[in-house]
Amino acid sequence: MRTRALWAGALPTIALAAAVIGPLTASTREAQEELNGTIWVANRGTAPATADTIRAFDTRTGDVAHDVHMNPGSMPGDLAVANGKVYVSEERGPAPAVAIVDAGTGDILGRIFTDPNSRPHHVHASAGGNLVAVGLYGTDDVLVIDTQDDTSMRWDTDTAQGHESGRIHAAVFSNDESTLYLASDTTGEVVAIDPRTGFFFWRLAVPAAHELAVTHDQRTLFVTRRTQNQVAVIQLDPDVASAPTVYHDVLALGLPDTLRLSANEKLLTVGLRTMPAQLAVVHVDTWPFVVEIVRLSLNAPSEALTTGGHQWTAPSGRYTLASWEGGAHPGIAIIDHQNDNTVVRRIEYPGRPHGVEHTP
Repeated sequence: MRTRALWAGALPTIALAAAVIGPLTASTREAQEELNGTIWVANRGTAPATADTIRAFDTRTGDVAHDVHMNPGSMPGDLAVANGKVYVSEERGPAPAVAIVDAGTGDILGRIFTDPNSRPHHVHASAGGNLVAVGLYGTDDVLVIDTQDDTSMRWDTDTAQGHESGRIHAAVFSNDESTLYLASDTTGEVVAIDPRTGFFFWRLAVPAAHELAVTHDQRTLFVTRRTQNQVAVIQLDPDVASAPTVYHDVLALGLPDTLRLSANEKLLTVGLRTMPAQLAVVHVDTWPFVVEIVRLSLNAPSEALTTGGHQWTAPSGRYTLASWEGGAHPGIAIIDHQNDNTVVRRIEYPGRPHGVEHTP
């Protein structure tokens, strides 16, 4: 199916194309070679064998390399890998925390506990791996962790401190780690701060702001406006203290959520929360942008009630790893973008697999 949608203002149109999902083929072997490494996945489900776990899968074989049991009832939902460690958000339970796991052995090294109802949520590492940010979704605060010694800093993003009216869903770093961009979806704002001092740069009203991705030159910030079914763009000034005044909706998609840019910034993947589980592949090096929708779960009637989770996109832009939940066989899909966006491999992980990262 091909449709066309008008962008905001005088911007041009976008072509939408449905991707073809083919059977597993010999290209799977090529994927295994180029994605040599480990897929880390957080599972926030309650299935008996996988409840409150994270797993590391061998990308080549799909075998489980590490099966790590987190705190009971913690519902780990997201993770990021930095400095040889996996930082895991344990969002629920009586003692919410960010757990720190050795990426080589799977051993739990320690935890940074946050207060009850703080809800450590999405986890993002800086490009250099020196810092990790965790949105505390039960508050308007963000936790920033120095990965050298795992000391942490907690910054309040509300100028009227103590009100906690915001809900920091996600936090992403600029490429040089000088700026941390935050999405508060309850108050509908994007906020920019200094990650090391908490110094406030600016805030901009962006209704339903949910997830973020920023270009390396710190000129363009992509924002999903999930409940408004839009992806927006904020044009940034090189002077971070210069506050933007407007955002532009550039793409209409069903419940857009997580964002990932390839290192060459030619490809943007957008996780969708519509059913069945799908991923939008946006070719941002074309004009107008070309958007292809990829079906993650198996093409069977029992898979109709599936929902996509998070995704990781390779720096080259060739492959994306995306999780989904629901249906008979939830798990992780490996998508080859150079092979008609074909899902070349699926790895089963019962429960509700959500956060996804890859390490070489």
